[in-house]
Amino acid sequence: MKVRIATCAVLPEVDSDAAPLAAALDRAGVEHELVAWDDPAADWDAAIPTIIRSTWNYALDLDRFLAWVDRIAGATVWNPPAIIRTNVYKRYLLELAARGVPVIPTTLVERGGTIAVPSERIVIKPEVGAASLNARVFAAGDAAAIAHCTSITTHGAALVQPYIASVEDYGERSLIWIDGELTHAIRKSPRLSGDTESVTGPMPIADEERAVALAALAPIADQILYARCDLVHGANGQPMIMELELVEPSLFFGKHPPAADRFVAGLIRRL
Repeated sequence: MKVRIATCAVLPEVDSDAAPLAAALDRAGVEHELVAWDDPAADWDAAIPTIIRSTWNYALDLDRFLAWVDRIAGATVWNPPAIIRTNVYKRYLLELAARGVPVIPTTLVERGGTIAVPSERIVIKPEVGAASLNARVFAAGDAAAIAHCTSITTHGAALVQPYIASVEDYGERSLIWIDGELTHAIRKSPRLSGDTESVTGPMPIADEERAVALAALAPIADQILYARCDLVHGANGQPMIMELELVEPSLFFGKHPPAADRFVAGLIRRL
């Protein structure tokens, strides 16, 4: 059995999942090769199953990335292309909210649109983005928010969300879901454009956090191998989905090593 692990030619940061995943594949006797999705010399037409992992520059050239996803769709891909095509656009948050899943309040500003001077502290980020790409926070009354939003909507849609103060103490919680089960959670500190990621854990998963994550994943749980639910707590303590990562999320295998073996076992069953 052989698989390709999709990455990118130049990683914007270290992939801490790469070594634990490679070790788990080796333990299971699965031959594997790390290949950059944006390497023009790579033979992506070969019918080899592909695991999408650290393709972290896709937001810089989305059309090319989605064309690559279509190209590899002839072989097995995890997560599946239909899931990827939907999840790259963060307007899925509005669909989650429409289903009744608690989601951070989100305003979608379509291409060519703008906003007024904010009346509260807000975060503005692109609808398509990885890590903290062009995500910035603005204070109430800061007119610079208008220019930042306009710079984003020149090329695509923007998301405008209230700044959630709990990220500074309780933190943002990332719940990792692998092969039908929430395996572990980590705490992340606030990360905006240009920041480095600070991660601690593993952390306990509160019952209410588990319920929100499982509600978000319920309609697609039988279609995916992995997911990451990024949660924040509102002023009332209610956990809310900040992002539901289904394309190339870090899964923090180093914080819970059994998760890498579960990932590989689930992959083998699907193959």
